[in-house]
Amino acid sequence: MPVYTPEFEESPEIDEIETAPEEMDEEEFQGYISRLLEDSIQYCDELSTDRVTASKYYSGHLPEQEDEGRSGATSYDTRDTINAILPALMRVFFGANKIMQFTPKGPEDVQMAEQCTEYINNLILEKQPNFFTTMMAVFKDALIRRTGVLKYWHEETEEVKSHNFSGLDEQQAQILAGDDDVESVEMEPSGQTAEGIPLFNVTLTRRIKGGDIKIEALPPEEFLISRTAKSVESADIVAHRSYKSVSDLIALGYDQDEIEEYAGTEESFSNNEEYINRHSDSAARHQGSLEPSSRKVLYCESYVRIDKDQDNYSELLRVCTLGTTHNVVNVIPTDHIPFVLFTPDPQPHTSAIGGASVTDVVADIQRIKSAILRNVMDSLVMAVNPRMMVQEGAVNMKDVLNTEVGSIIRAKNPSAVTQLSMPFVGQAALPILGMLDEIKASRTGITKVSQGLDVENLTSTAKVGIDAGVKAAQAHIELIARIFAETGLKPLYKGVLKLVCQHQDREKMARLRNQWVPIDPRSWDADMDLTVDIPLGGGNDAEKMGFLENIMKVQDALLQRLGPENPIVNLRQHYQTLSRIVSLAGFQDPSMFFTDPAQYQPPPQQPKEPTPEEEYIKIQGQKVQADAQNDMGKLELEREKMLRLDDREKDRIESQAQLSLMDMEAKYNTQMDGAKIKAVMERDREEMKQNAAMLQAQLAQQNLPNA
Repeated sequence: MPVYTPEFEESPEIDEIETAPEEMDEEEFQGYISRLLEDSIQYCDELSTDRVTASKYYSGHLPEQEDEGRSGATSYDTRDTINAILPALMRVFFGANKIMQFTPKGPEDVQMAEQCTEYINNLILEKQPNFFTTMMAVFKDALIRRTGVLKYWHEETEEVKSHNFSGLDEQQAQILAGDDDVESVEMEPSGQTAEGIPLFNVTLTRRIKGGDIKIEALPPEEFLISRTAKSVESADIVAHRSYKSVSDLIALGYDQDEIEEYAGTEESFSNNEEYINRHSDSAARHQGSLEPSSRKVLYCESYVRIDKDQDNYSELLRVCTLGTTHNVVNVIPTDHIPFVLFTPDPQPHTSAIGGASVTDVVADIQRIKSAILRNVMDSLVMAVNPRMMVQEGAVNMKDVLNTEVGSIIRAKNPSAVTQLSMPFVGQAALPILGMLDEIKASRTGITKVSQGLDVENLTSTAKVGIDAGVKAAQAHIELIARIFAETGLKPLYKGVLKLVCQHQDREKMARLRNQWVPIDPRSWDADMDLTVDIPLGGGNDAEKMGFLENIMKVQDALLQRLGPENPIVNLRQHYQTLSRIVSLAGFQDPSMFFTDPAQYQPPPQQPKEPTPEEEYIKIQGQKVQADAQNDMGKLELEREKMLRLDDREKDRIESQAQLSLMDMEAKYNTQMDGAKIKAVMERDREEMKQNAAMLQAQLAQQNLPNA
């Protein structure tokens, strides 16, 4: 059988060594950024027309009055609906409950997740200046103009402080000057100590570097995004355009000569219809009349995905440009886009800033109701003030045109003035207004019942119907709140957590749950997920309170029957029920009323006051013990006395034995073993001491139990 032998082809010689691809040149990069910015600006200006229309509906400027001399009454359905939704939304996000909670990945992360939740909530909700008004502006933008935009970033700060110290020696001054943040030290002699050590007055200047998380609601015309983007994360470009003064740009670190090249006399957003509509007096201002440092320059902070280094992978870059030509002045790699969007009714598979607002849903109702209302008012006016038919030349026209009540009309004959009968026909259109209100309620869920009950509703509507109306409105508002939380607040919290982990490089003290605790985000997991605690259709607060009270009663019964240590409910779960009741009652801090069992530390136990019987027994015991100690002392004295007598007798015997030994040696002329005789005597002495000790121990055992 033939054996197959594979043939190996010789590998071709490598003529050229592969090299890293060259980066995109500056001109090509500049052109790419400019095209993206110009297209996104054009797209934003196109959307501005719709946003201006929505703003006019909210302010009641639309629909416009068609004819002079006719009624210009406007139905404020858009404003009324949005103002009915907004308070409920603010109560959801700024109530007692914390709706955003970080989720631990494992049992070991539970404490870290709780600390992250408390710290980020405290950092965002309490430490941010005007955060309530910021979120209210974002929610209003979303409800009126489809999209609200929030920007967050970490802003580094520097603070210079001077401290004065007096009466320091040179060593103490050197210790103070050794701190890292000390910028300068000034020393002046101030005398010396009694030992001759010179003293100084020290002025210490510290430059303290820090940073804060900033959150801002952007005006809609300042936010740019590519028209094909379905989300902020997948967009080719996301940018914040603004007009900054020359002094502001110099403070950011840009060169003044470079800024002067782009500083012009153009008014901010002079071509943007939305900006002009919101700032109606902008056309009256002249940029040329301002001082040079106040001149405005177009500044765009863009976040672009581009393969600048030509390695076939797009990187996220932060690109800053100046002027209307979008000249690139700064390029920095980054790992996040600091913008979040809020849309009340997002449409899937469409633009990131698409969707529908409350204005889109209610605008046609406002137009129809305004038209009907104007016609009704015109009919009423014509019925109250009917038109007059006069005979020309037979009537004083000034008297006819005078609308003063009771005024006289001078006429040559009674038939010269005739009133044209104009009956009021507006009542036939009033039911249509009610029908339109029902259509609006079915679209938005906002009804008169949901906004507040009047006497008519209380007397003519059953409780079931009232509850159904309230729950329908509540479910609609909760859905909007859940959408805002999932699409807006969730990325905001995760972004702020990432910024904290990146920029807080040391441990700091923070007040959490009314306690100062050390916080070190360097050990946190910056990729923790979030859960949103906004239940849909969970009932109103009164129903929830009733459910919690019933749960608390069952817990109380189980704790009383089975004790605090049982397999069904424990004290921690009982505390959670109480804290939820306190939160629903409108109090943000449950610790004002109840203490968390996990943080409870029992007070030190106080000594128990003895009873008279126990005091008598204690005294008798002390007396018996004292008597026993006295007996032991007497025994010890007797023992010492016996040992001393024994030693004295032994010494006497030993002396006599020595004398007898010397006599015998002299008499018989022989050598006697004195050491052996002495050892026998010492052995007898030790045996006697041991016997005395055993006797003392036996006596002690007999007396101690009585004590």
